[in-house]
Amino acid sequence: MTTPAMTREQTAELTPALMHELLLRTAGAPGADFRVLAFYATAVPLGQTVRTVGKAVAESLRLSEPTVSKSIKRLAADGWLELVYRQGPINFYRVGPLVMEAAAELLGENEERDQDEDDLATVHHLSFGQPDDE
Repeated sequence: MTTPAMTREQTAELTPALMHELLLRTAGAPGADFRVLAFYATAVPLGQTVRTVGKAVAESLRLSEPTVSKSIKRLAADGWLELVYRQGPINFYRVGPLVMEAAAELLGENEERDQDEDDLATVHHLSFGQPDDE
């Protein structure tokens, strides 16, 4: 039986700037936590459910299963990951609200920067006289 934790699908684009921001924001966390978060952020498009079990995540990252399990629990408790659904004893996650907030903040900054650049790049056509009616 599956139990959805959230029904709303959020999507965002994973960029190098976002990965850098996640690295900085998780600087105080154990090193395995960032590796696990990076796995979830890169396995599927942001906002979609990662359908990989913890054992496979551990094997992919060459970490022990208990280490990955603890990292997932910490990341979920802190808002970096969120539980999407449970199938039997297995939980499936996607990146959480903190990742999506960081993505939105960076997108907002980029839009502001683009707007400033657009203002500087505006082209105005100048009239040098009226065409002759003759």
